[in-house]
Amino acid sequence: MTERFAIYRYETEGEPAEVRYSFAPLDGVGYGGRGGAAAAEEPEAATPEEPRPAGHLEAPEGTRIVDVEPPTLEIPGRGRVDISAVIGVTEGDAAELGRLIRWHPAG
Repeated sequence: MTERFAIYRYETEGEPAEVRYSFAPLDGVGYGGRGGAAAAEEPEAATPEEPRPAGHLEAPEGTRIVDVEPPTLEIPGRGRVDISAVIGVTEGDAAELGRLIRWHPAG
């Protein structure tokens, strides 16, 4: 059996805007801090868009989230893994994790 984790994509506010990934749906990030939960305290007239995952990770049973951003998992028998290379957002090589973690981008 495997664990399944949603990964969310968001952009930072400001110049230049950066694309980041998280296990939690976050709004854009302003100077000096992280964004709030997506759709928090929206004006009543606005209809907040439901955050949609950029994709899902499948990992071995017992895997747990260690940090929301950068998205980091603790895999039993492997230790902590920053999944940025797994989802292809860094130049890191995650080939050795191919049997442990599978990335399924939203289509």
